[in-house]
Amino acid sequence: MTETARTVRALSLADAGACDAIVSSLPYHFGLEAGRAECARAVRRDEGLVGIVEHEVAGFLTWRPWFAIAREITWMAVHADRRGVGIGSALIDRLVEQSPPGLRYLVVTTLAESTPEPGVQDGYARTRRFYRRNGFEPVWEPTGWWSERDQAVLMLRALV
Repeated sequence: MTETARTVRALSLADAGACDAIVSSLPYHFGLEAGRAECARAVRRDEGLVGIVEHEVAGFLTWRPWFAIAREITWMAVHADRRGVGIGSALIDRLVEQSPPGLRYLVVTTLAESTPEPGVQDGYARTRRFYRRNGFEPVWEPTGWWSERDQAVLMLRALV
């Protein structure tokens, strides 16, 4: 099996430990203890998907519905050693494929470009490029939503 050979399936409670390990592989992106704790709760509680490479969970996403027309990707990560080979795109593609009729938007929030990341090699600029490549566009920077230091950007992908 090659590095890019993968399957995507529903997240299960048995995947929680593997998701925690993925989060641990990305200390910059998951630098806040409160965020790691909330992500750990989400992979044990919420609906989601996992990307499998070589029989191991290599990436995950969780989501929640917003009204009848949108799903928010609440948490998403690919193991640091597996990034850039299509696992994240496969997760988003599957989320789109399994979306019910009438779903019009996918929504995700990430760190805004307006938040400086001096000296960071693999930061949120790469994350924003990933979401753009997958059809998301920035639509709103809600001032102070996350914190005074970290500015969020809401990104939207229209499905219809």
